[in-house]
Parts: sequence; C-alpha cells; structure tokens
Amino acid sequence: MTVYPGQVHTVTIEKLSFGGDGFARIGDCALFIPGTIPGQQVEIVVTKFRGNSAEAKVKKIIRKAKDEVMPRCQHFHECGGCQWQNLPYERQIAYKEDIVRETLLHLTPCDESVRANLPGRVLKIIPSPQVYHYRNKLELSFGFSSMRTEEQAGKRIYFDEGPTIGFHQPGQWQTVLPITECHLYDEQIGALLSDVRRFMTDSHLPVHNPKTHKGLLRTLLLRRGVHTGEMMIAFTVKARKKELEPVFQHFMRFAGRSGLKSLLVIENLGLNDKPEQPKVHCLAGKPTITERLFDLSFEISPFSFFQTNTLGAEKLYQMIVDGAQITQKDTVLDAYCGMGTIGQYVARFAQKVVGVESHPTAVEDALRSAGKNRIGNITFYKGRMEQVIGDQLSPDGKHTFTVAIVDPPRAGMHPKALAGVLAHKPERLVYVSCNTATFARDLGVILNDGYDLRTVQPVDLFPHTSHIETVAVLQRKG
Repeated sequence: MTVYPGQVHTVTIEKLSFGGDGFARIGDCALFIPGTIPGQQVEIVVTKFRGNSAEAKVKKIIRKAKDEVMPRCQHFHECGGCQWQNLPYERQIAYKEDIVRETLLHLTPCDESVRANLPGRVLKIIPSPQVYHYRNKLELSFGFSSMRTEEQAGKRIYFDEGPTIGFHQPGQWQTVLPITECHLYDEQIGALLSDVRRFMTDSHLPVHNPKTHKGLLRTLLLRRGVHTGEMMIAFTVKARKKELEPVFQHFMRFAGRSGLKSLLVIENLGLNDKPEQPKVHCLAGKPTITERLFDLSFEISPFSFFQTNTLGAEKLYQMIVDGAQITQKDTVLDAYCGMGTIGQYVARFAQKVVGVESHPTAVEDALRSAGKNRIGNITFYKGRMEQVIGDQLSPDGKHTFTVAIVDPPRAGMHPKALAGVLAHKPERLVYVSCNTATFARDLGVILNDGYDLRTVQPVDLFPHTSHIETVAVLQRKG
C-alpha cells in the first residue's frame, strides 16, 4: 500500500520507538506516532512520508491500552514535558530497556556477527529512586497565554493577552501554557509557583513579548539542593542595571523565604532566552547553592550543569566506578566533565584524574568544588574536547590514560575527540550516554578500534519521559 501525507488510517500501536513515539505498521511502511503507547488503537493522519517510514498524528483514540493508567497531571496532554505518564512505571522502564537493545542492534556500524551480540550485553535497567518529584531544577518562561495580531495602517500589531508563567508548548514559542502543577519537580520548588504568580499580580512588572522584544520578565529558574535543602530563585530580565535598581524591591519579597540561600536577578538583553553574556545581581544570600553527592559538596550557580535527578545521579556514578574498576595505579580521563562531579567522585579510587570541559563557568565551578572538597589529584583543562585531546593531552604528552570516562552531549563525540581518546589506548573505556542513537554510532568506531563491549547499564534518571541514560563499559582486547 502506498502511504502519503493526508491519508487517514486506523492502526494498533505495537511498541515504543527511540525518541518516545509509538510504532505501528501499514504494510511495509513503519509509522511513528507521537503521544501514543503500545496497545492503543488509534485513528491517525499521515503528516510526513520518507521512503519506507512515515510520521503521523492522532486524530482519535479508539481503544485504550490494557495497562493504560490515568495521568497524575492535568497538563499531561498539553505541555509536552512528559510522554509516558499514562503508562505504569514498571512498563516505562521495561520499554526503555528494550529500546536500548533495539537501538544497538539496528544502528551500531560494525560487523554483523558482533552487532548480533550487542543486545545481550544490556543489563536490567536501574529504576529512579523517585518516580515523581525527582527534578532539582525548574525552568519556566514568562509570557502570554495567547497572542493575536491585526494589520493596522500596513503594520502588524501584536495584542498580548493573559500574562502568565509556564512552559512553551512544542512548536509554539510565541505563547506560554500556564502551569499550575508539575509532578516531575521537587515539591518544595513546586510550592514557589503560587508565590511567583502572586508576585506577578502584585508587582505589575511587564512580561517580555518575544515578538516585539518589549517587557521585563523573561524566564525563571528555581533550584533546590535535595540533600541540603538550599534553594535558589533566579529571575532573568530584559533591562540594564540602572533600569533594574528601582524594581529590585519587588524581587526582595522572596528574600525571607525559608531555605532560600540565593536570590538572583540576571540581565539578558539578547534575543535568545539563554543569555550569552549574563550579568548576575545577587540580591540576597550568595550567588550559588550547595548540594551534596555522596560525601562531596558542590557549589551550583544558575548556569551550572548538574544532574537534575540527584538521587538517580548517585546510582549512575556508582555504576561508572563499578564498571571502570579504577585502582590507585590508574590515570583517568574525565571527558566532557561539566563541573567535575564524576571526576571528583572517582578521584578517591585513582592515582590521577584529568577533566576536560569547554564551558568556562563549568570549569570555574569544578575548580571551586575540588578545592572545597580538598581533592588534590584532579586537574581541569578548559577547551573543546576535540582540540584539547589533540594538543595538551596528546598521547606523547605528560598524561597517558589507562581509563577514559566520556560523558558527551546528545550529539555524541566529535570524531577527532573520539580518535584522540582511542589514541591513548586506555585499558577500559566508560561511555556515559544520554542518547542511545549517537552512542551506537560511536560504539561502532570503538569496537572497530580493538575493544570489546562488556556491559551496557541503562539507568532511569527521567521517569515519565523517553530519555534514557546508559553506562557502557568497554575493555581493550589483548
């Protein structure tokens, strides 16, 4: 049967695919359908067609899945933050485990006989210690619940309606979906939302409009140290300090809140919501909060990369250490180290740890935390991994790595970075991945360079979403 955009079909969802979409078939054509789960019978309309696969969207759910449950959150079908809240948690992690196996089997570019054995290396997934309220960070946008336009005298006029705070829905960056509850975020963080809404009403501070680029309030960042209870509130605004000073008093209403250790206002005059050159004003407390992992303390700034599931991160790091089997004879490379959380934990087991990170703020955080934790056998290099590993950390330099731990972004490793790591011929290589597809791509290169895949350990850090974290342990042959 020929499939083309606009066709309407009734299909039954067979399984979940990488990325979280439901999977079904029409003849030989594979269909990927967002917002569906296995067992549902749905009426769909085809939106895109590519050779032997197509994308579709749901018109109507004809029959629910047998194990389908009622989502806890009223925003589940709107905000896009969760994909699987209508699946029991036990089924979610079982599907994630299956997705890892299938992805390695179908996407790893290596000899077919080797690839056939990869799914057998995948271990039983480690569940998140918390199924709800596990996130220690919440990022929200100020905006308008609706926005209409009119042509007046040849000009397009924008009418802002319903200033609010919430999330941008997928594909709708101009407006914001008001959020009154979220079951992924720490409950103490969630309790601040009603206070922020009252603050908006009482202060009458104008909300930023992404079309006209006018208005003060842009984004809100809330962080909480799960083990310390310390909290941060950071308002990002479009204004310079001289414009801000008269309104600082409005933000100070949060200063006396229990547990609040950091009240910040951040200038962002750019077009992007992520400030390129932020200026941070600390109105109360300090510019960071403290969090602990195991017995280590970390100072977290508003721009720090820190695992959002604190209790899950401890499970993840333990898997890294167990897999790497680090001893006091090992010199360990910690690539894409962020603020150095993994490297600082493994330093107690190793002779030396060398971290590499491109983000200047993250390196500053790493140095500060390593000093606070009194770790003397760790060094950090600032720069892109593909440059540093070929220059300062080349194999003929002062470090020869016996163990490499790599934790790249979703795009995976730059080819030069991966080649540079392999040039050291580390005895053991631990690849921490948040994207199984790019891991599979890089895994093929590593296997072809003389390594065996010992284990792949999935760890669920993001319940109710399709995101999967994995820890792969590879051993050099011979």
